[in-house]
Amino acid sequence: MGEKLNYTNSIFECSWWLDAVAFGNWNEIQLEDEGKIIARWPYVIEGSNIKIPKYTQTLGIWFSEEILRSDHNYNKRKELTIELINRLPKTSNVKINLDPSNDYFMPFYWEGFKISPKITYRINSLDDLGMVYSSFSKNTKRDIQHAKKLLQIKVIDNIEILIDLIIKNYSSQNRVYVVKPEQIRRIYNSCVMNNACKLMTAVDNENNVHSIALFVFDKRNCYYLLAGSEPKLNSKSCANSLIIWEGIKFASTVSKSFDFEGSMVQSIEKFFRKFGATPTTYYEIRKQTYLKQLFEITKPIIKKILKHK
Repeated sequence: MGEKLNYTNSIFECSWWLDAVAFGNWNEIQLEDEGKIIARWPYVIEGSNIKIPKYTQTLGIWFSEEILRSDHNYNKRKELTIELINRLPKTSNVKINLDPSNDYFMPFYWEGFKISPKITYRINSLDDLGMVYSSFSKNTKRDIQHAKKLLQIKVIDNIEILIDLIIKNYSSQNRVYVVKPEQIRRIYNSCVMNNACKLMTAVDNENNVHSIALFVFDKRNCYYLLAGSEPKLNSKSCANSLIIWEGIKFASTVSKSFDFEGSMVQSIEKFFRKFGATPTTYYEIRKQTYLKQLFEITKPIIKKILKHK
């Protein structure tokens, strides 16, 4: 299943993923003890910014199992985290999402970072799909059953359908899709090469695509990474609910948990929560110049004016 997950918390920290999303603008810090890697932190740097690339949920610090088992008082993790921070390039702006496993954020606070919680939604156990389905809301179950009567799920190998529908979704909302399609193609092609994705469509009897979703996975988590739908068709067929359920069933064959690639947008959060998913906290760490902070504050206003995401 792709690159071995040595020294990583998730697929997002694998070298091939970073090659796909960061265009060569990434590096990593490794700390060793007696010739063994005990901590690793990949990062992406563009100009004076250390940042999270698009479609990459987190870039956290990986600690060896030996550290995690023995460091009951967090002394070693404190020491290693501070050393990793000090080894980051001396840039003006840092804004990174840590992996959910990086729950000990105090060293970042002491080093002058601002810490903000974020939420993703996960189904943490896929061992019993009957139990998973029973936790769905009544409306979600109804939508899935309704969609089953109208649609079938197909696995395809044509990322252009997803790209076209994503752009169409934004256009229908009078918003501009600002990420270049080539970036999505690179992610998809890299995942295919590393046996780390599944592209599913929900189609009707006339082969009209109602919804499409790209799931990417490692042995720990399967992520609902990208999705698009035909607005007029999906609103009647409830294709999104069906394709997510099929994605969850697929995830149970390759991963331990299913991650909805959560959102802080209330309407999206409400939709994910109806699948019985559990809120999972991860942390954004940030250290920025006053000018960058001003830009971050005004960016939502600028986006609204420009009708960008």
